[in-house]
Amino acid sequence: MYKFKESKTAIKDWDNLKSMTKAVKAKFRFMFEEILENPRTLNAVGSPEQLKHQKYETYSRELDKKDRIVFEIRSGAEFDMPEEEEIVVFLQYLGHYTDK
Repeated sequence: MYKFKESKTAIKDWDNLKSMTKAVKAKFRFMFEEILENPRTLNAVGSPEQLKHQKYETYSRELDKKDRIVFEIRSGAEFDMPEEEEIVVFLQYLGHYTDK
């Protein structure tokens, strides 16, 4: 299981997730856990795709038609952890990455 951090945007999105439907919340919880188990899998819920032209290894997964979970995989050394460890940094939970 990977450790994770959240961006300020993701933290704000978290509050707005509370108003989503039960089905979307359930899908979010499932995807969140799945990402922490294996963030690089491309055969999973939410049609994962690796985003190109990003500074870090970045992925997007579809929560619903207009919302995406976007996250990076970064070296633990950037977060005072052993260099060989990796951490998942959630950038956003709502919106579409081209909206930002």
